[in-house]
Amino acid sequence: MRATRDGRRDALHDDAFRYAFRRSLSVRLASAAALEAVEALDAEPDGGPDIVPVLLATRAALERYIPPDLPPRVSSAFPLYGALAALSPGEREFLLLLHWDGLSAEDAARAAGQDVRQLPAVQARCARMLSVGPAPDVALPAVLAAVDPALSLPDRELEHSRGSLPGAAIAGESRPAGPVPVDRPDDGPMPAGDRRGAAPRRHIQTVVGAVCLVLIVAALAVALVPRTAPGPAGTTERLFGLADVVAVIAATSVEPTVVDGEMRILQRAPVVQIVKGAADRDVLTLDVTGRSTLERPYSRNFFPPHQLVFLVREANGVLSPIDGDGSVLILADRRRGEATTIAGDPVALPNELRDAIDAMPEEQLALATSGAAPGSLDPESIVGIRPAEGRDAQNLPQSLLGTFRAATGAGEACVWFEFNGRPVLIRWPDGFSAYLREPSRASADRDPEAERRVLTVLNERGYPYVDEYRSTPFIRGVPTGNRGVCGGQDLEVWDIAVAPGSTLLFY
Repeated sequence: MRATRDGRRDALHDDAFRYAFRRSLSVRLASAAALEAVEALDAEPDGGPDIVPVLLATRAALERYIPPDLPPRVSSAFPLYGALAALSPGEREFLLLLHWDGLSAEDAARAAGQDVRQLPAVQARCARMLSVGPAPDVALPAVLAAVDPALSLPDRELEHSRGSLPGAAIAGESRPAGPVPVDRPDDGPMPAGDRRGAAPRRHIQTVVGAVCLVLIVAALAVALVPRTAPGPAGTTERLFGLADVVAVIAATSVEPTVVDGEMRILQRAPVVQIVKGAADRDVLTLDVTGRSTLERPYSRNFFPPHQLVFLVREANGVLSPIDGDGSVLILADRRRGEATTIAGDPVALPNELRDAIDAMPEEQLALATSGAAPGSLDPESIVGIRPAEGRDAQNLPQSLLGTFRAATGAGEACVWFEFNGRPVLIRWPDGFSAYLREPSRASADRDPEAERRVLTVLNERGYPYVDEYRSTPFIRGVPTGNRGVCGGQDLEVWDIAVAPGSTLLFY
C-alpha cells in the first residue's frame, strides 16, 4: 500500500491502534503494533488503502507478544470473559472484528478465516452462555460494546503514536514547498571597492566553519574510540536502593479489576523470594496499571523464567513497580543470579543484589553428568522416531511417543528414556540437577494421584527441563558404550543433546 493521503493513513493507524489496544490493554504495545503494520503496508507497491490488510498485519505484530488463543482482556467479573474464552480463537476473532473493530460480516469472516454463514450460530452460542435472551443479533453487540476497552482510550494517545509515522509533520509546523530562497540585494553585487561588509562576513564564516570542523572531529572521536563500559549495575543499583521491596516472582498474567470505582490492572504473582523489604511471602498483588507488563515475547513454556521486580509502596499500601525502565526484569539464570531486560538484553546486577538472590529449589538432587556444556553435542543418533516434517509432536499417538522415567535415593536421582520397550539411561549436560516438585493445587484437585511430588530435571539455568512421565517422540544423543543401573535396571548409557536454556515442558 502506498498511502498517498496522510488522512487515510492516519485513520488506518488509529484503527490498528484500537485493534491492538482492545486485545492487550497496553498503550505502548498498541502503538508499536500499529506503527509496524502501517509501515509494512506502506512499503508494498501494489497495496490499497484497505483496513483488512492493516488489521492482519497488526495481529501478526501482536502475536509475537500475546498468544493468539488468549481471550480479550475484559474483566473476568463479566460473564462475557468466560463466554468468549469458550469459543475457538477464530470464532472469537470473528465476533470481535465485527462488533468491536467495525468490519462488515464478510470482511470479518475473511480476516478471521471463518465462514460468514456460521455467524448466526456463533453469536447464538455465545449469547446462550451469556443468557442475553432470544435475540443475540441485537443483545450481543450491546454487551460487547459496553466492555469495549477502546472506549477508555484517550485521543492524545492516538495522536502521540500517530506522530511517529514516517513523514508525519510536527504539530504546528509548516513545511516549505521548495528550497528556501537566499536573500540577495536587488541592486547587484557589492562594488569591488567597498570591502567593509565582506570582511566581517568572511570572518564569521571562517569561525563557524572551524567550529563545525572541531565538532565533527569530536563526534568522530567519540564514535570511533572504544568507550569505557558504563559503571557496573548503575541503574539496578539505584533501583535496589530506591525500592521498598525487591522480589523474585513467578511470571503470571494481569487482570483488569475495579478498585474504588476505577479500573486498575493488577498482577497477583506467587512469590519465589523476597530479596529486600517486608511483604507477603506467598502472593504479591501488584498494581501495574500503565505498565508495559504485557510487552514481552509470548512463550509456550509451562515454566517461564521468573521476574525480578523493584517495587515501591504507594500511600494506600499497594505495591507497584518503580516508574521508568528496568524495574521489571527477567531472572534469566536462577543458578547464577543473572538478569535481562524484558527484550532479552543482559543487565548487570550489583554484587549485593546478585548474592542475595536465592531462587533455586531447596533439596536439589544430583544427576550423572557428562561434563559437556549444553549445545556442545549435535549428534544424528536418536532414540525414538522423528516425526514427519510439519507434524506437531504434541498430537502424536502414544505408540509414537517415548517417556521419561526416574528413580531417586540418597540425595541423587537417575532418569531414563524408554521408547517401545527400549530404555536408555541418560547422562546430562554439565550444570543440570533435579528436585522433587510439588504439584500445583489445580492438578491435585483434579487428580488425587497428582498429590505426590514429581521429579523434575533442572537445566543449566536452573529452570525445569523435563518431568518424569513426560512424553516426547525422541531424544538425540551419543551412546557412551557404558552401562549403568537405574530403578533396578541395567541400562545402556547415552549423553543427551540439549540446547542451551531449553525445555521440553511446553504446550
